[in-house]
Amino acid sequence: MKELEKTLKALADPSRLRILNILFHQEVCVCDLQSVLGLPQPLLSRHLAYLRNAHLVRDRRDGPRVWYSLALDDEVGRAVREFLQRVFPLFETFQTDSARMRQFTESCATPRGHQKLHRRANSLAFEEMTS
Repeated sequence: MKELEKTLKALADPSRLRILNILFHQEVCVCDLQSVLGLPQPLLSRHLAYLRNAHLVRDRRDGPRVWYSLALDDEVGRAVREFLQRVFPLFETFQTDSARMRQFTESCATPRGHQKLHRRANSLAFEEMTS
């Protein structure tokens, strides 16, 4: 029962919901979230720690960066994932954030950003092979 309470409290904040919405699209680092959501790094880090402690996101270190992804794998997590996938498209804020994330990702496809995007894709492929 404590885990459910922790999950629901984590979902009760608009900024944390915006972060989860972005994580539905792809794995991100704090600097990506800063660019897309326009929130300060310390605030984002606190929210990500809260989401991590609620077992809604996971993190992994890649050099100096920490990458975050969804961790909605257990039964409650799958129910949360299904609920959020239905609810996020209903609100303009989440639609706007999703559009910004797509634009940000596309801008990373430029020669300067290509290496960053390529590293991220390789990391995701490796995780899929090892899980």
